Amino acid sequence: MSLAAWDLRRNGGGDAMMGQSDVRGKLRLRFGARSVMVPLFGSFIAILLIALVTGGVLYWKARAIVERTVSSTNAAMLEQIREVADGRLKELEQLEQQVAFHPKLLWLLGAKGTMTDEDAFRSVELVNDLQRYKSLSKLVYDFYIYVRATGTLVGPNVKTTAPILFDSVYRFPGKTSADWNAVLQQGGYRQYEPAATIGLDNGSGKRVITYVQSIPYLGGAAASGTLLVLIDEDQLRNLLAGLAAASRGQMYILDDRNRIISSIGTTADANSQPSNLRYEALAGDAGKLEQTWDGKKMIVSYASSGVNGWKYVFAMPRDVFLDEVNDVRRWAVMLLLICAVGGGAASAYLAYRNYRPIRAVLRDILRSGGAAGDGAASGSEYELIRSAIETSRRSESQLRGMLAQQAPIIRVYFLTRLIRGNADVSELQPDALRLVGVEFVSDSFAVMLIDVGDLSGIAPDKAEREWPFVSFIIGNIATELANKHHRGFSVELERGRVALLINVREERSGQAVGDIKAITDTLGHVLESRFHLNPAIGASTAAHELGGIGEAFREALLALDQRLADSRGGANSAAVESVAEGGLPEPFFYYPLEVEQQFINLIKAGEAAKAEKLLDSIYEENYMARRISPELQRILLPSIAGTLLKLAQQAPELGRTLAQRLASAPPEGEDAAAAFANLRDSLRVACAHFQNGRSDQSERMLNNIRKHVRERFGDNMLSVNSIADQFGITPSYLSAFFKKASGQNVADFIAQIRIAEAKRMLAEPQLTIAQIATKVGYANDIGFIRFFKKYEGVTPGAYRQSIESVRAE
Repeated sequence: MSLAAWDLRRNGGGDAMMGQSDVRGKLRLRFGARSVMVPLFGSFIAILLIALVTGGVLYWKARAIVERTVSSTNAAMLEQIREVADGRLKELEQLEQQVAFHPKLLWLLGAKGTMTDEDAFRSVELVNDLQRYKSLSKLVYDFYIYVRATGTLVGPNVKTTAPILFDSVYRFPGKTSADWNAVLQQGGYRQYEPAATIGLDNGSGKRVITYVQSIPYLGGAAASGTLLVLIDEDQLRNLLAGLAAASRGQMYILDDRNRIISSIGTTADANSQPSNLRYEALAGDAGKLEQTWDGKKMIVSYASSGVNGWKYVFAMPRDVFLDEVNDVRRWAVMLLLICAVGGGAASAYLAYRNYRPIRAVLRDILRSGGAAGDGAASGSEYELIRSAIETSRRSESQLRGMLAQQAPIIRVYFLTRLIRGNADVSELQPDALRLVGVEFVSDSFAVMLIDVGDLSGIAPDKAEREWPFVSFIIGNIATELANKHHRGFSVELERGRVALLINVREERSGQAVGDIKAITDTLGHVLESRFHLNPAIGASTAAHELGGIGEAFREALLALDQRLADSRGGANSAAVESVAEGGLPEPFFYYPLEVEQQFINLIKAGEAAKAEKLLDSIYEENYMARRISPELQRILLPSIAGTLLKLAQQAPELGRTLAQRLASAPPEGEDAAAAFANLRDSLRVACAHFQNGRSDQSERMLNNIRKHVRERFGDNMLSVNSIADQFGITPSYLSAFFKKASGQNVADFIAQIRIAEAKRMLAEPQLTIAQIATKVGYANDIGFIRFFKKYEGVTPGAYRQSIESVRAE
């Protein structure tokens, strides 16, 4: 049961599970107000809104820029028209001046009475000279000089009278020759008349603007003649036509009497003037304003003539003026709509994609029972996650508290098994050692055993109650002495016996024997002198690996037994001594319970080599060192055989095999070496049996782990921890087991499976890199690309291209 599930039962049981069912139903509404999906989606929408608002601001700025650009363009074209038109009007003024100050004309204007022949000749010369002046300006269609004294009109190559000119040659609508004669007789007169269509003597019509100017420039009644100029409106319109056609507007020339002198455009009419088009409204030399003409909004631009004060007016409908602005607006609105729709869809997709891992976590929380509490009751996913985290923290805190309370016990248990040589390989990993508060500084170890059999010197009346106190004193003193040059770990093995594990530092490995001897002597002296104890101490030499601690323990046990034997024989030394060869046989054999238990553990672990080594050490100790008697030999051999038979009871087939081997009568005169050889063969059979059993179990577990990875490689939560939880083992044990069984790390195997599946999917062109990343257990394609390149040296895209190129070949 997980800690979260245990906490759920502890805090509510059935009610919490009912709440869990309700919450699961609520969580199916992914887009509910309390779902994590909502703020995720809102965050992406907020980013999208920033882009849309920025786009809107840019649109308004672009619109203003386009409006200014169009206005500037129209103003520039209008200014160009003004300069050209004023240039033409100045040509007209030059014509006027040259004609007005012509000597022959001045003579003609000053003549009185009837003309002489000489006067007539001068008149002919003047007519010929006027023909040259006609070409001074393209605007001039024709011009005449009216002489008041004689009532005649003189023009280029022509001399006529008003009735002939105005009733026959040029017929003005609404004006007779008498009307013109009255106009020409006025003094101090200067006037432009709006364009009108005049009838010609050939029956056709011509649009002209009439210009009348009194000459010479003496002012008032002193003027003796009048200059009449007919301006060709077509020539003037040609100047205006470019702007009107390009901008699809209307062009007007307006004088200070609000008369339209000329106009051009698709709807322009010289006889029809817009009601709002007033000279006084067009203030300044140039400008722009908006007016409404016949219910239609117009943009009116104007510029003033520098020659005669005319206003050159250009008017265009507002929608035409804003045509380019409207194009920008249409594109902007279309792009904003595309961004809004596409961005909304992308926001929903990205929010859902980022929500999927959170949803998986929520499902795991609900599945494990971590939804109990306020978060589960409220149905809020945020509260649910917070509640699960709080529950996990409380569980972790409780677990740490329990571990802290049990740490001394766990440490004692671990050190006891380690010193006796019974620790599993997974327990010797650095993580496992740190968990029990043990940290080694090297791979060299020695074991020291301290045995105290009598407490009468320290507590004669309460010896039984003082055993824990005495063990504590011995362990502390021994540890302190060991820590002077090395690292020491003490533990009470049984009542009256304390073990000291000495971790030898590498820099003092050469002095290890002397240091161990010094610890033994000092410890014995302190216990005897200060606490009146008479300890027996046995110490081993240094073993150079963790697996050799068991051997060191047996060596220390032998030394301790020898020390106890010496003590019983009257020896007073507390040092480690060997049994001298020769002499009388020992009265007892060497096969203590500790050695028997170690023997059993090695057989059950299937470690035949170590078990045989231990059996050989038993043989050497009893037959070579102690030289036990034949009577004790007949007891020792059945004792060892009994240990094997005890193990055989766990497996019927092994029991029958060993029973037959061990119960068979030994050969006649069989010696001890042969008997131990027979035991060694039986030992190998037992170890092989247990090794095969362990191999089958390990193989099944290895296959199950591999199957689990192949089935779950697409889960982005797959890890060493999740696999260990699935099989109910610790991550450190899983890593050590998998490495030992397969020669490969778990993480590397997961990566191998994912790489193989990714390569298979990359061969399918319909799958994108992002889809493949999701299918092999990655939340996004960025992490997958880094992972793939780390193991393959190329990116997934490059690998796919190489596949496609191979296919193409």
